[in-house]
Amino acid sequence: MNSVVKCGEGHGMYPNSVLNLTNNSLTGMIPPSVGNATKMMSFSLSGNRVSGNIPKEVSNLSQLAYLPLFDNQLTGSIPATLFNISSLLAVSLSINSLSGPLMLDEGNIVSNLYFLSISYNQISGCIPSNICQLTELKVLSISFNNITGDIPRNIGCLSKLDGFYIGHNPIKGTIPTSLGNISTLHDVYCRNNLIVGGIPPELGKLSNLRQLTFDNNSNLIGQIPKAIFNISSLEVISFHYNNLLGRIPTTTGLHLPNLKELDLAVNQLEGEIPLFITNASKLEMLELNNNFLKGTIPTNLRNLRELRYLLLHTNQLTNEPRDCELLFFNSLADGDAHINGPIPTSIGNMSGLTAIDIEGNNLTGSIPSEIGKLKQLQECLGNLSMLQKLYLNSNKFSSKFPLSLWKMSGLLYLRVSRNSIEGEFPLDIGGLKAIVELHLTSNHFSGMIPSTFGELQNLQSLDLSNNSFFGQIPLSFANLISLEYLDLSSNALSGTIPKSLEKLSYLKSINVSFNDLEGQIPSGGVFANSTLQSFLKNKGLCGMHILEIPACAITNPGKQSKLKEVLLKIVTPVVTSSFLIFLFVSIWIIKRQKKGKSKDVEKVPEIGTHQLVSYHEIQRATNNFDESNLIGEGSSSSVYKGTLFGGTAVAIKVLDLEMSRYAKGLIPNAK
Repeated sequence: MNSVVKCGEGHGMYPNSVLNLTNNSLTGMIPPSVGNATKMMSFSLSGNRVSGNIPKEVSNLSQLAYLPLFDNQLTGSIPATLFNISSLLAVSLSINSLSGPLMLDEGNIVSNLYFLSISYNQISGCIPSNICQLTELKVLSISFNNITGDIPRNIGCLSKLDGFYIGHNPIKGTIPTSLGNISTLHDVYCRNNLIVGGIPPELGKLSNLRQLTFDNNSNLIGQIPKAIFNISSLEVISFHYNNLLGRIPTTTGLHLPNLKELDLAVNQLEGEIPLFITNASKLEMLELNNNFLKGTIPTNLRNLRELRYLLLHTNQLTNEPRDCELLFFNSLADGDAHINGPIPTSIGNMSGLTAIDIEGNNLTGSIPSEIGKLKQLQECLGNLSMLQKLYLNSNKFSSKFPLSLWKMSGLLYLRVSRNSIEGEFPLDIGGLKAIVELHLTSNHFSGMIPSTFGELQNLQSLDLSNNSFFGQIPLSFANLISLEYLDLSSNALSGTIPKSLEKLSYLKSINVSFNDLEGQIPSGGVFANSTLQSFLKNKGLCGMHILEIPACAITNPGKQSKLKEVLLKIVTPVVTSSFLIFLFVSIWIIKRQKKGKSKDVEKVPEIGTHQLVSYHEIQRATNNFDESNLIGEGSSSSVYKGTLFGGTAVAIKVLDLEMSRYAKGLIPNAK
């Protein structure tokens, strides 16, 4: 395999003190001879496809200060001697495939290293016990590895540490109290570990802390120390998915003026939502769902103008029915807060909202048209609405749908199922340009489905079932090129199912049952694998490819042509024969009147008036053209004798239409 750097002989091979080969799509391996560049100060290969081991000869670079090798394909272990380079300040080995333990040389480490990042590798073993020898270390980032063991009890020895990132490792044990002694700490990131025990109150001494994250440890127990909520510098407090107990602490300090995210969801917290939260004016995310919170939702939540996500579901929260100004919007989860009353019109003032989820409550009244105001101030310049998700399922909304909602071009998900909303769709529904999911099932919508639906080319899921729509399925549905799920069941739709729906290549499920549709069910596309359940209770539908649905009448032109041919072969001879028999009898009677009795045939009584003879009578007279009555046979005809009602003897000539194109006259007086 070719080397990244080709080395010459002797001295002076690396005349420059900085070698920067970042983002050059380089491959190959780092050659051991790189250790000969003793004056190298910076050796950067980040963002390439360099593979192989980090050669131990790198430790010979006695003046090396920066070693960025992140985002490559390096393997093997990290040379322990690397940390004996006294000039080394920053090492970044993240996003590789390095393995083995993080070993520091057992000797006296003289490194002045202040930045060490080995995240996103396969490093195993424990955090080295002699890590305290890295006295200048400011950033320790070892997340996303397989590091085990405990956090060293003496971790507080890293007195200059700014960022401590150990998340996504099977690290266990408790949170060391000495962590609270590192006054310089800004970020503590311990998500998805196996840490147990309580949160030490000593963490409340970290007066410069911006992020405190202990999500997804599950066995973190006890109460949240009150002192943590008095750290005014905090921007993120996140203890999601643990077993914390007690109340959410109230703050007596500066009311967390910089707090942007408070996530205490999925714990066992109880009590009320503290009022101080409504003063955290920079708050963007508030997640308190899946706890045992009680009491009312603070009315002053409407003051949180920067709020983007508010999750309160799965608690025991209530609100005063007379209070219409509550802002109780959940996002990205099913609502379960059992909130009553109408949506306040003041919702239109929260221009920053991107998601509203208030499913499964007892909300009543109309959906306020002010929801349509949730847009950026610069929308007049063409920017899209910021609101992307609106979930209103399973409430008690009635009246008509606000026209403003059909014009929200940035809305992605709209769910208003299981309410009592009425009215018709406006043509403006084509304004939902970005809509991906539209679920309006089980309401009282009526009227015809507008053709402007065909403009929603990002739509993937459409559910209009259990309403009162009538008329035909719009042909424009064939333009819904992204559609995967379509449910139009339980309406009053009529007409045929558009065959053009066969061309929707992403459509996986269709349901048009319980309507008044008729005609043939298409057989291609999604229909090829559809079952009876998709077409129930449409008495006019037919189709050969679905069991228990009657076959359609033959409409194939080719089949019709063959049927005509068969019928002509049978009917034409019969009709022609009947006509010829009538003609024969008529001519015979005329000749009989003029010429009298012929000498060559038996005497035939005179017939005073012209007589019409039916084919049935001739068939009877010849005993169904029995061979016993055959008196003559030629190449293109046969002659039969017979006796009509009244005793009149006749001779009947039957032409073979396959052999003759014209009719010969009747042969009178046949013997």
